[in-house]
Amino acid sequence: MPVTITVPEETTTGFVVAADRDLDDLRTTIRRRLPAPFAEAVSLRLGTPGLVVASHRAADSPWNLDDVSAEEDDDAERAQAATRHIGVTSVLPVGDLPSGPHLARATATVIAESVCGVLVDLASNDVSPIAPFGRFDEFILADNWIGASLPPYRDSGRCTADEDDIDGCACVDLTSRGLYQFGLPELEITGAACPHGIAALNLVRTTAQRLLPLARHPGVHTVPDELLLTSLDFAAYWGSLDPVWDDGPVLVRLTEPAPGRLGIGPPAGFPGTLNEWLWDEVPPILHEVLTHDPDQPFPT
Repeated sequence: MPVTITVPEETTTGFVVAADRDLDDLRTTIRRRLPAPFAEAVSLRLGTPGLVVASHRAADSPWNLDDVSAEEDDDAERAQAATRHIGVTSVLPVGDLPSGPHLARATATVIAESVCGVLVDLASNDVSPIAPFGRFDEFILADNWIGASLPPYRDSGRCTADEDDIDGCACVDLTSRGLYQFGLPELEITGAACPHGIAALNLVRTTAQRLLPLARHPGVHTVPDELLLTSLDFAAYWGSLDPVWDDGPVLVRLTEPAPGRLGIGPPAGFPGTLNEWLWDEVPPILHEVLTHDPDQPFPT
């Protein structure tokens, strides 16, 4: 059965800067710190629903940062201990991709830099790195737009399955965090074995890239429940135009385990388990690439 994706007319992108002081002059900060094209575009939107900046005492804040996660523990602790929350919210028509989310994050980034704060992406509930701005007319999902991270390998030592057992455990459950801000359902793979975690993560990433064009078109979309993921889909996730593998596409099956979520798994005709499919049918490169610099070639 095909799956249905309903893209709303508007989506919301939100960030919070957790800090211990407020920003003095936002417009001056924008002019001084943002590249000219960003500064002009941000200034035009500032104060409209497309870009609202609001500052609150942490005690009175509408945002709860108690469960924020971060790669560095001290970043999460700083966010939770901050005395002020500066929110950046952007309500956008779905056709305003990619520039709208870029401008909201650029604004939040310069605020975080100016007040020495911690930048929190509300879509993923993660501390975001202070990244270079790039170009706001280019949109790359790999630029921390969807939160999906692997659990500690071998479940922090609790997994005792044999390393060579293809189907030895089911420790890895992955769910994207943040696709909803583009009007898309979140994606999940559950029950993968520890040795296949990177491949499962890359299938989530590639499926997100495959579905991303729908985010520019509000309304109801019917998608085949078996979807072909190509080498170019995976490359585009990282902002690359070059094919990544030489074989044909990967066929995945989409299911609807809950409202607002799509599950990813082997096609109906595959005779084995999820882990056997990940091992047998997924290109080897998807088992290897955890991060990638788009200016560098993929490993061969």
